[in-house]
Amino acid sequence: MSERQALSGNQPAEPGPAADPAAAAVAAAEAAVHVTCQPRFAGTEAVEVHKVVRGELGEPNLAVFPQLPDRGVWARQQARSTAMITELGFDLQPHGWRIGVPDGMDARRARSLLRSDENLLADVLGAEKKPAARIKLNVLGPWSLAAGLHLGNGERAVADHGARRDIIEAYAQGLGDWLTRLSRITALRHFTVQLEEPALGAVLDGALPTASGYRTLRSVPRQEVRQLLGALVEHVNQHHNVSWVAQLAQQDGRWRERVDLVHQAGIDALVLDPVGLDHAGWERAAALVESGGRLFLQVLEPGQKPPGVVQAVKDILRPWRMLGLGLERLGALRLMPRGDFSASGAAEVISCLQALTGYAQALEQTRVDA
Repeated sequence: MSERQALSGNQPAEPGPAADPAAAAVAAAEAAVHVTCQPRFAGTEAVEVHKVVRGELGEPNLAVFPQLPDRGVWARQQARSTAMITELGFDLQPHGWRIGVPDGMDARRARSLLRSDENLLADVLGAEKKPAARIKLNVLGPWSLAAGLHLGNGERAVADHGARRDIIEAYAQGLGDWLTRLSRITALRHFTVQLEEPALGAVLDGALPTASGYRTLRSVPRQEVRQLLGALVEHVNQHHNVSWVAQLAQQDGRWRERVDLVHQAGIDALVLDPVGLDHAGWERAAALVESGGRLFLQVLEPGQKPPGVVQAVKDILRPWRMLGLGLERLGALRLMPRGDFSASGAAEVISCLQALTGYAQALEQTRVDA
């Protein structure tokens, strides 16, 4: 049996009938080709970013919870994700964020900024005639989070078996609590959670440098990595309607093994950049689609002159057809820019998202007509 056949043989159960009109609308939107993006935008004015996001990524597209890293270290992904852990305090040291201590001034600022952003999101969504029921949230994956935190002795938390387990279990609880809060203050009922795992390969391969920089940390056993990641996914799924997507380091020479691992942990969607992806990589992606998974395909560089709809659709469908995937499966596609908007002005963001929306509409019509 081929690698692709083995993976595609695990078919997920068909979802049951929608319990209410809102759930039916979410299910219909999730079954169609649509557009989303990475959440990082330039500037410090969150209200202005929300205007662009809501204007260009309203239904049937998938809007995001914006992040503005220009506001400082407290607004960047490591601090923002760590701020979701309420059971453990943290503070900022010269070598990075330290966990397992009383909250420092920078930790309090990170938590306050996240809470302020949540309240703004609630205000923005609440002002809409038909408040959104779904959104995409980006957070660090648990292993990249642990790799980026330090213990009291300055060493990376991921180096200590007990510490990394405590952190990831607390993170699972904190992430679930965060979704509960968002559900309480908004009409959101379906969350697409994108786990960014840039350090996963280094954790598995023992390639993370120690605090001194002279050695590397021991590799973490694959079984432990899979088990704790799967436990996080399972915990959150018990309380919320979540679709999971993993963003892995695609240049990793063992990328397909990482895809296997996250799929076994319960994550059935990938962020995928077609540039540089070889045939074996496309085969793995196709197997994921055949097993009921989804692909978040990065197809347009911000600032790049977008190709016309006909050319763009041909480029997207070429590997699809080469792999023998039916056009009726195009609903597995979500189109994204290549990279984020952290260096893009509003006009560039709007131009990019409008072009992607045109491509998505053409692909969706192709799916419907198949």
